[in-house]
Amino acid sequence: MIIRKALIPAIVLVVIAAGALTAGCGGSGASGGSAVKTQAGQSEPEAMDVKVEAIATSPMEFDNKTVATEGNYAVGYCSACFLLKDGVSAVRVEVSDTAPLPPESKLNARMRITGKIYVANGSPNIVATSIEYL
Repeated sequence: MIIRKALIPAIVLVVIAAGALTAGCGGSGASGGSAVKTQAGQSEPEAMDVKVEAIATSPMEFDNKTVATEGNYAVGYCSACFLLKDGVSAVRVEVSDTAPLPPESKLNARMRITGKIYVANGSPNIVATSIEYL
């Protein structure tokens, strides 16, 4: 059976989404699914700019680091997380008090996410501290 080239990106996205779902919703990371907290008088670590593709292909390189990345709001998994996609690469994003779940009307909207990454079952997750619509 021949798979058409047009179906390959969709298949890749399904595989990535399935992997992200196995990480589970509700925050299994060290942060407990909440925003990155700092002690009084200390500022958050500066976020390094990184592409979604780099996070998706080398998640351990970014584990426990604060990053900023851009992509499109692809799909909401649950009331606490969604998928951020850029091309064929995607990463799961957990929302927080400072970065709430985007409304359905923002589906496919371009956004910049800043947050801390944790890796669960080999899948990267960003606990968002801010969401900026571009």
